[in-house]
Amino acid sequence: MFMIISTKNVLFYVLKSSPLIVIVFGSILLFSCGRSSMDKVTQVSKDCYYLHLSHTRTDSNPKMDSVAERIDFSRFDMLWLGGDLANLTSKDDETMMHADSVYNFGDPNTLWTLGNHDYTDVSLVSEYTNRPLYYASHKNGITFLVFDTMDSLSSILEDQLELFHNVMDTLKESSHLVILHHKLIWMYGNPILEPQALSISNVGIGDCSFCINPNNFYTEIYPELIKVLNSGIEVICIGGDLGIFSSEFEFLTPEGIHFLASGINSGASANKALVFHHDLIKRELSWKYELLVNLQ
Repeated sequence: MFMIISTKNVLFYVLKSSPLIVIVFGSILLFSCGRSSMDKVTQVSKDCYYLHLSHTRTDSNPKMDSVAERIDFSRFDMLWLGGDLANLTSKDDETMMHADSVYNFGDPNTLWTLGNHDYTDVSLVSEYTNRPLYYASHKNGITFLVFDTMDSLSSILEDQLELFHNVMDTLKESSHLVILHHKLIWMYGNPILEPQALSISNVGIGDCSFCINPNNFYTEIYPELIKVLNSGIEVICIGGDLGIFSSEFEFLTPEGIHFLASGINSGASANKALVFHHDLIKRELSWKYELLVNLQ
């Protein structure tokens, strides 16, 4: 059951059984876009643009990939971060402050799913984001689920699974469901994708904390996503643990659910990010991979 807490321009939906789980629904202005604060809309348009960026880390704090740091984020109405932003993003305030100066973690339009390189001090993460580690939000007819795939070795369990099931009951007015996650959890148990894990994902299938572990995606999550798809809502799962072998990955399941991933390898000239175009009138979401150097 949800308890509703009203603050200025934002409604926080909190599961009564777990006060740490927050579902954030920002106030919605029809056809409104822009990365401005929620109480000041500076642009009105039928077109919105979203950026998915991941694995921007270098081998030392606090710096991240220099090209990624120079991206003109004002071009995008939302920023979706796939994790592993710095070498140890939450190790200390210096690194968090530097990453925050680039990505603006407290902006409601910045969504961040954590990777293993972000996980040193998760309490520090919440101080900067003002959100828990997994949550849901809604904007422009899209419902977002931000998973924490570090929480239970790639599985979605307990309070996080309860959040997932509760959100599935609130999607009637949504055109899309977008699930952001770091690990490519849909590779495990998929006869087509699992053999490719070592050549696509930054890590393979295994038991380590940062591996793609055996998980419950296809037993607990995927059947519910098919129901959502069959109700007329497009479903897109976007992973962030990519970049070492490729900057882009796309797979359409036989049922019609999209698995996407993007990430970069710091310093590589072929680095790409995933850019989304959202036509609010037609309620259509399209995407393409663009070279990072073209986004500055």
